[in-house]
Amino acid sequence: MMTPLLFNLKNKKVLVVGGGKVATRRIATLFENGARIICVSLDFSHYLKKTQDEGLTLIEGSYDRNQLENIDLVVAATNSEAMNAQIKNDCKLLGIWCNRVDSPEESDFIFPSVIRRGDLTLSVCTEGASPSLTKAIVEDLSLHYDESYIERTALLRECRKRILEKKVDPQMLKDLVNYSNEALKEQLKKY
Repeated sequence: MMTPLLFNLKNKKVLVVGGGKVATRRIATLFENGARIICVSLDFSHYLKKTQDEGLTLIEGSYDRNQLENIDLVVAATNSEAMNAQIKNDCKLLGIWCNRVDSPEESDFIFPSVIRRGDLTLSVCTEGASPSLTKAIVEDLSLHYDESYIERTALLRECRKRILEKKVDPQMLKDLVNYSNEALKEQLKKY
């Protein structure tokens, strides 16, 4: 069983081995969260070739254990089960967390499906049991937690900041959760 955690990946060095569809999806996720990515592959997807910039380095070639030096996180995304297992074993020896895209049960971490609404982050994962169920749950949650939560979380953040600065009754923070966005805006005028 996995433990859900949220990590700050800003400026973390991530090695992704593989350049296909799955590697590309993982790189997109890592890239949008501020990671510095080194991708090693004999071939790269069109997306990776056109996305290359200062945050993404493409190395055309084969995986070598020496590429793990100074790496914070690894994604083994080759089309070879044996190679992914080797990468995972090398990472284990060096104490580096590794995701094997072909084997969630052999991974130190996995990539859940994520819904972001401002400061609200919802992640859904069935740990590989049913990607279809994960997708259905994400669709359901996306309807309930719509784009209005971008403004809502920003308003709640600002209310919380002002209430804590003024040392107002902390119970007020709990009560604000039930306020509409318009009511939150009115509350902000009071602080």
